[in-house]
Amino acid sequence: MFLVAGVAKLRDHDTFLGTLASYRLLPDWSYESVAWALAVAETGVALLLFSGFGALVGGLAAATLLVVFALAMGVNVLRGRTDLSCGCTPGVVSEKLSWAVVLRTVACAGVALVPCVGLAAGGGLALPLWGQGVAGGVCLYLLWQAIQVLPPVQVPGSAGQEHSA
Repeated sequence: MFLVAGVAKLRDHDTFLGTLASYRLLPDWSYESVAWALAVAETGVALLLFSGFGALVGGLAAATLLVVFALAMGVNVLRGRTDLSCGCTPGVVSEKLSWAVVLRTVACAGVALVPCVGLAAGGGLALPLWGQGVAGGVCLYLLWQAIQVLPPVQVPGSAGQEHSA
């Protein structure tokens, strides 16, 4: 998730910069550098998590970023600004802000701490747990992306179709 989001923000910097500015949480002069910093940070977190060597730092950094993102979204939901994009992946149709998106982001922060728990358990569990976490994370992200591009389900007999008796 972090690798795709970070690289997308690096590649489509202007779109992400606009999304970041639309949150209206920072001074105007800071958006450019913060946009670059977030994109680089997300990419770096992904590399730490995938490496297996930096999983502890990567997990903590990922959880921290996700909590910051959830706070930024929550502030805007409280302001009634739910028409904003979550900004997760520039160039992809993103969800609009809602409490459900905020809660999902907080839940992801908890999941990001899984590598930390595995490493704290130590012993022979750390490497298998890391491998399963990476594989599971990749599968969940691919499933999420597939769901986003599927057309909506059409229920027979709905969408304006009338039945005659």
